[in-house]
Order: sequence, then C-alpha cells, then structure tokens
Amino acid sequence: MRQVLQDIKSGEIAIHDVPEPMPQHGYALVQTKHSLISSGTERASADLGRASLLNKARARPDLVRRTLDVARAEGIEGAVRKVKTRLDQYAPFGYSCAGVVLDTGGDHRLTPGTAVACVGAGYACHAEIVSVPTSLVVSLPTPVSTLQGAFCAPTAIALHSIRLANVGPGSVVGVVGLGLIGQLAGRILVASGCTALGTDVRDDRIALFGRAAKATELEPIVGEVTRGRGLDAVLVCAATSSASPIETAIRFARDRATIVVVGDVGLELDRRPLYEKELSLVVARSYGPGRYDRSFEETGIDYPVGYVRWTETRNVEAVVDLLADGRLRVDDLVSHRLPISEGARAYALLDEDPSALAIALEYPHADRRRPSRRSVSAPRTGALRVAMIGAGNFARGTLLPELCGLDDVEVVAVCARTGASAKAAADRFDIPSMHTDWRSLLATDDVDVAVVATPHAEHAEIAAAALRAGKSVYVEKPLALDREQLSEVAAAARGSDGVLLVGHNRRFAPLAARARTEVAAPCAIAIRVAVAVAPDAHWLSDARQGGQVLGEISHFVDLSAFLGRGAPERVYARFVPSADGWSSMIAAVDLEGGSAATIVYSVGEARGIPKERVEVLGTRAAIVIDDFKAAVVHGSSTRRIRGKRDKGHRAALAAFVAAARGSKPLPVGLEEQLLVAEASLALLESAQTGAAVVLTAPE
Repeated sequence: MRQVLQDIKSGEIAIHDVPEPMPQHGYALVQTKHSLISSGTERASADLGRASLLNKARARPDLVRRTLDVARAEGIEGAVRKVKTRLDQYAPFGYSCAGVVLDTGGDHRLTPGTAVACVGAGYACHAEIVSVPTSLVVSLPTPVSTLQGAFCAPTAIALHSIRLANVGPGSVVGVVGLGLIGQLAGRILVASGCTALGTDVRDDRIALFGRAAKATELEPIVGEVTRGRGLDAVLVCAATSSASPIETAIRFARDRATIVVVGDVGLELDRRPLYEKELSLVVARSYGPGRYDRSFEETGIDYPVGYVRWTETRNVEAVVDLLADGRLRVDDLVSHRLPISEGARAYALLDEDPSALAIALEYPHADRRRPSRRSVSAPRTGALRVAMIGAGNFARGTLLPELCGLDDVEVVAVCARTGASAKAAADRFDIPSMHTDWRSLLATDDVDVAVVATPHAEHAEIAAAALRAGKSVYVEKPLALDREQLSEVAAAARGSDGVLLVGHNRRFAPLAARARTEVAAPCAIAIRVAVAVAPDAHWLSDARQGGQVLGEISHFVDLSAFLGRGAPERVYARFVPSADGWSSMIAAVDLEGGSAATIVYSVGEARGIPKERVEVLGTRAAIVIDDFKAAVVHGSSTRRIRGKRDKGHRAALAAFVAAARGSKPLPVGLEEQLLVAEASLALLESAQTGAAVVLTAPE
C-alpha cells in the first residue's frame, strides 16, 4: 500500500510502498477514503524533520540530555550509534482520517463496511490502510462524509480548548491565530451560542473567520461587543516562537478571564499584567482526557462518564454530532484536494502557497498488495536464511548490523508492527522482503531462523510458533512473562527440530569469559545494575510488557549461572519501592555446585554512575568488571584489563548461528535456559510474597 513518510535523516517527504498493517485485537483496520493535512501541526512536523541535526537538537533539548546520559554510560561510540539508529528511520505523517472498516478488532460497536473517523498521531496516518485503536475510532452517521470525518482530530482539539475555557452561551471569546484550529474554534463557539472575535496577521484568514481584525484594530470591536468589560476567555491558536499572541490575549482579556494556550507559542511573559487581572493561564493538551494515556488509547480502559464527561473519544463523538446536524461546516476550509499519489506535493504546497489551510488527501483506489522487492523463495545458496521479527532501535542498532556481518547468513525478511518500521530496516540493510504479519512469515519454507526482538509480551508466542514450525529461534529476553507462556515455549522447544537461544549476551562478553577463567567455582558473585526510569511514553512502561525489572533481570541471573558454573536452584528477592512509583530489586540466587549471587537492580535518576559492575570472588582470586570495558584481577598480583566495551552481542549471535547450522552444539543447554527464565519469574514471586522460591524445571 502507499503511505506518506519522511526520511528523518534527510528530511525528504515521499510516497512509499509499505506492507499493510495486519488485523489485531483492539485495533480497527480501516481503508482510508480521506485524510487531512493541517497547515499548522503538520507543517511544524515537516519543518522539524527537514531541520539540521543542530536545529533538531535545539528543538528537543530533552533528547539531547538523554543522549549525553548515554554517552556517559556507554561512551561516545555507543551514543553516536544510537543517534544514527534513531535518525535512520521513516516518520509517518497524519493524525486525522476517515474511511471504511475492514476489520473491527473485536469491537462490537463496529461492523465491516462502517464509515468511521480515526484520530491519533502514528495511527490515523496518510496511508491507504490504517490500524487504529478502537478507542480512537468513531462511527460516522450517513449525513457525514468521510471528507468531513477527516476533520475530527483538529476539530476535537478546538473543542477541548473551548471546554477548558469554561464558557457558555452569551460569552465573548477571542481567538488569536486563525489557522485551521482557530477557524474551527470560532465555528464551534458560534454553534454553542458564544460570540467569537478573531485576530490574525493574514487578511485572508481574517476574512474567512468573519468577525475578526488585526490586533491593532481589535480594541474598538472588543470594547463594543463586550460593553467595555473585555473578553471572557481567549484561545491562543497561533504558532510562533514569539510571546506576542499571549500578550495580545492578556491585553484584551477581562478581569479573571481564562487564557487557553492551544498553539506552540512562546511563553516568556511579564507576570505583572497576569497578576493585575488575576488571569488563569491553561495549556491545552490535544483533544482531551485520555490523550497520551496508553491504558485508555491502546487498552481501551475508558474513564467513567460520571467522573470524566469529555474524554478525547467523546469529544470526537461531539464533533461528529455537530457535523451530522449541520451546526458545523468544514468543507469550505479545504484549500486543496490531492490524490494520495501526490502526497509529497501536498507538503510542498504548505510552503509554496500561504493560503493553504487544510489539504485533503483522497484515496480513490486503495492498493492492498503487499510489496516485496524480490521473492524470498529464490533457490538457496547455502546461506542461513534469517527473518528479523521486530524492527525497533535495538534490532536496527545492534542485532541487524551484527547479523549482516556474519558469514553465510542472509537476512531475507523483516517483520514489524508498522509498514514504515519494516521499510526503514529493509532499506538500511537491503532486506528483500517486508512484512507486518509474523504468522504468515513463519508459515513459509523460505526462512530457516527467526530472530525475535519485539516488545516483551510477544516473545513467548512468537518463539513457540517458530519452534513448532521447525525454525531455530534467537529470542531477546525475557523469554516469557508468566509460567503459562514459559510452559508453552518449553513444550515447543523440546519437540522442535530447531534450536532455541535466549539473547543473554553478557555470558559471551570477553570479560565474562576472562572472569570465569580467573575465578574457580564455587564463588561469590555480586552484580550491581543502575538503570534510568523508562519514559512514560516508552512501551517498556506498559504494565502489559511485564515491567522494567522483569525486562532485564534474566540477563543477570544468566550471567550469574555462567560465572558460578551452575543453573539457579533457589531465589529470594524483595522490591525497594520509590516515592515516584517505580521499584528496584535486591535478589539472591543460589546456584548448583555451591556458588551464590546477589543482584542489585536499581531503577532511578542518578546520573554519571556506570550502568553495571560485576564482582566475582573466589578463594584464591577475584575480578571486578566495570561496564564490560575494563576489569581488575586480584590474586597473587593485581592486573588491569582495558579495552573496547563488548557485551557479547556478536559472539552470542555467532554461537547461535553455528548451532542452528548444526556445526557446533548449542552454547547453553535448553533446560538451563528454561531454569533461568523460571528463576526470573520466581524472583518477582518472591518479592511479592516475601518467601524464597525453590526452582523446578518448567513442564
């Protein structure tokens, strides 16, 4: 299918052929009929994408700080690699569209063939087929066209700002900035019985709004309409780095009025006029409560209507109702109509034509064929054929570069949740086939090996399916999020012709091998890990993914088993809670043969501390490893080891490939891997119950 994407590195906007999204529970699959390009929001996104790296950094200082933290923890080389990986991808455009339902995602409110409006950046994209959480999909009644439905997101933004202003019939409300959202806000205000007065620097937008003037000419109008009292509220819908729109709002607002900031404007303000009028300053966040809440948008957990009347979804429903009964007109706001084939041209128009306000993209003939640059089923050359399932930053920044550097390995397919992600990986690593459906990919005979690097909740299901299909599987940790998943993988692995290796790469690190050589078992092992809190927007913060501790703790259980030369037998753990809601863990692991390990996994915001420190203490020697780039061996003499940080990713993949070929044995026995996974789950159980857990192999 066709989709508008921007190359983040070059800034180029183009139409690309990408695989269409697959049906999944909780997501509606919609064939797009119209999508909307808004002059303000999407121009800003396009401009940021075209900006130089320096200007991108100036626009996102939060990401610069995060990169500096990475540089301190992992070195300059690691930080540069991560920055390049993040730049080497495609950004989807669009946040408002309408079309026809192809698959309901299990939502009883929808039926195939129903016309719907879709909202949400990253979901309601400029693409022929979109996959949208059902909480962000609203049915369109017969009077509402898909062109009108494509206005739902920007209109809901305008509506939410009016709700924040707390105005009603008879109120006089100012609108500063008469782009698309400002125009829509004015129309909703009038439909609600308010008087709307607008201001802008452009004459054509003033004329389109109706009762409006330039700021220098607005004072007599405001005085006449409000009887000299001033505006009851002001919506600032402009987009500029200057604070002048806010200053205009302050100037014309009445005593104790509310100013709602909707657009991206400067906020360097003089406190005095705000104080003298005792003004309320509110910053609107998109289209209402629920926005940016993963549990609301993706899981469909609604807020009780008695407590939150107007969620983002209910705001969209209100917009649809306004459109249906004719109280709101939007068709005349469309300045240009273009077919999806000219999507790139549409973004050029935003710069070339100052009058461009809302550009409608039309989808006359949706193409449901999935592109593939060449057939994967070409005759084998002897290379091991690998399918990469998952195309996130770790897959593109670490796994794929290492896989592509191995001899007699060919990455023949990449599968990702979105077509844009699949295409980014395919283009960078010259992978011939792109997919969004891992099930159909594993069902073919064209793949020998699956490398799984998806979000954690999917690991067990994909690994088990691949093993049942006779594929060898390299799966990132954790192997499973619960014992039911673990039992499924265990059964599949024991009955498969393929081999399974969990990506516990640290045991393959050169310094880990050196520690095992220097210190004989039984030994005492102390591992300290300090990690930053996952950002709220990151999928790792989603409780459905198992949480941050389970996401990484198995790395250090496995490393303990390697260093202590024995599988885990018994574990005990406790959580160390924080006032901010996240938890650290202190764990004790008893190993076969008498070795024992303590693991301190600390989640916090302390900067500058190295991420990992490993101490292995035996009766005659000891070694201390700092972040896998340096070590000190203590014994009859003290020896220092320095080198390049190597956490064993390449060696782990090479060992797996050799085992998948049958040329070498699996480097870690299946039963030991299953016990490590069981131990990781048991640590969480112990931390919750306060009791130690004796391990048994998964059945």
